[in-house]
Amino acid sequence: MDGFTASDEMSFGLGMDRRAAKEFLDATGIRLAGGHYYDAGDPAFEKMCDYYVALGGKQFGTGGEFFGDMDGLKRKMELMVKDSETAKKYGLRYYYHNHVWEFQKFGGEAVWDIMLRELPADLVSFELDAFWAARSGMDPVEVIRKTGDRLIILHQKDFNGASEYRRNLWEYRLDPEAPITDWECIHGLEDDFVEVGTGVLPIQNYIDAGNESGVEYIVLEQDYTKLPELESIRVSMDAFRKFRGVEWE
Repeated sequence: MDGFTASDEMSFGLGMDRRAAKEFLDATGIRLAGGHYYDAGDPAFEKMCDYYVALGGKQFGTGGEFFGDMDGLKRKMELMVKDSETAKKYGLRYYYHNHVWEFQKFGGEAVWDIMLRELPADLVSFELDAFWAARSGMDPVEVIRKTGDRLIILHQKDFNGASEYRRNLWEYRLDPEAPITDWECIHGLEDDFVEVGTGVLPIQNYIDAGNESGVEYIVLEQDYTKLPELESIRVSMDAFRKFRGVEWE
């Protein structure tokens, strides 16, 4: 596309242009389940779509948007709709990925629910991070069912049952009336993460609900670990193989 340079690719391709990235993916057998950017309305978004499609990507979206208040949410949703239209031109399915603040309430309604209602169903799908939904005091099963077939990826971490059981961040850490404008609100939680399948979250329930909704992918993630990274991945994958209703790719 016009104005697309190798330096663009290096900036959002983890230091690899599309040729190097495609060769790496082909050599390792890795396939892309999704991809994120973090600023709806980013002028480079179309270039990201062009790059991602070249790597075989099918869906691409945003997560980590900060809204502050209802007006901020409305502005962000307008930008997301524009980006989703751009993604559609490239044959990409556009989606939104949550953290905690999507379950803050504006005018008595959770941001997630507002987004479900206001963002066009034919343009915007969703990836639910079940860990952060649970840490928001929500039942991820109910969120999955409410989101229905717009849920295309289920993002799974696990919670440390040995730590002080303080699941709902809105009750002990976050002010539901205060604007959230940066990542600081979830910093300092390193001890709350454990390898997937070794904590206290009822992950099988989430898998079952996801399958009922037709979710395409479940992505395992470990934000922080006391184990070496590759060992952490092995523990999570070994534990996850014990769950029903999962096919590996």
